[in-house]
Amino acid sequence: MEPPPNLLLVIAFAVRAGYLALDRALLQSFAKFVVAGAILGAALWLTARFAPAILQVSTFRDELTLVLLVAAGIGTYTGSILVLFGRRWLLSLLR
Repeated sequence: MEPPPNLLLVIAFAVRAGYLALDRALLQSFAKFVVAGAILGAALWLTARFAPAILQVSTFRDELTLVLLVAAGIGTYTGSILVLFGRRWLLSLLR
């Protein structure tokens, strides 16, 4: 899926005007977020695939599956961000 052409123009103009510097740290951060997103996607897919087998209830199965997906998503994304970026990065966000 390609971004809209207008977005690419805005980024190109921002780089040309000096408002956005595509340095090594920024590109590494983009790559880490892509990896974290891929890990999140895999975890959610696995959770959705195996949730019906884990939940052996007939009532509220969909609701419990949703709760399981939310918990897996929060835990997986938080964990992958902490592993990929480290604690120092997280503390710098809070300052």
